[in-house]
Amino acid sequence: MHVHKKIDIPVIDSFVKKFAEMYLKQRSQTQFDYQEVNQQALFNNLGFGTDVLKQIITKNATPIDKKREQGLQPAVLNDIYRSDLGELLMTYYFEEKLPDGERFIIPLKNITFRERAELPGRGLDAIGYKRVSDEKVEILLGEAKVSADKKTPPPVVHTTEDSIFKTHTKHKNEVPLVIQRLSDYCRRLNAKDAEILGFAIVCLQHQLSDNICITYGCTLIRDHSCINDTTDFGKMKSNEKDFEPGKVHFSILSFSDKSIDETVDLFYKKVQELVTD
Repeated sequence: MHVHKKIDIPVIDSFVKKFAEMYLKQRSQTQFDYQEVNQQALFNNLGFGTDVLKQIITKNATPIDKKREQGLQPAVLNDIYRSDLGELLMTYYFEEKLPDGERFIIPLKNITFRERAELPGRGLDAIGYKRVSDEKVEILLGEAKVSADKKTPPPVVHTTEDSIFKTHTKHKNEVPLVIQRLSDYCRRLNAKDAEILGFAIVCLQHQLSDNICITYGCTLIRDHSCINDTTDFGKMKSNEKDFEPGKVHFSILSFSDKSIDETVDLFYKKVQELVTD
């Protein structure tokens, strides 16, 4: 029922390029179709195609890290590319790396819709769903953390106030908080996604527990120099029964040949390289 697994990730050129491209796609995602804009007479009067608009939006939606541009290492709490890579890897894991039938749909990404590009998102790192049957929906509440701390488990797992364990314990014990967050998320969805998530919201509100299940998704980004796949799961494994009848799904994604700092630097450089092409 509960899942705890470690996956090694070789930090090779294709990995860095793939996630840099994915990041740019999410940062520059629009709610309109560029082709439809291109067909409007007003826009055509400029003498430019919407490819120019797309380039401008993509460039301006992609944050520049002033510290890295100066050859400095940003502080962990202010390192937007570090936290964004963690969110990116988590959403990719739950949407694409799980076997067919176990994957979730995450219709809106924090990376796309946060208010300011240069600041981390607030609230849950991911909200997703999958339809188990005609009468049951499973909801994903996702939390991602990145840590190079030598302690095991690192404090972000169950010690700090915003740790994975303490955050998910709130989600387990404070159902109105979950309903509030799902409701705010739902109002931004299209009708297809809103139908399924809305079903879950109604079931939570009216305590229809047979019709809904919650997966408490956790992703911890580590590297080969600090990981301990026996103890890094912390209380999300030793206290997993606290989350029943929900499920704990904890993935540790470990960079096998680079440190976290080295990987994030490569990721940042590739994003900036692609956005200027």
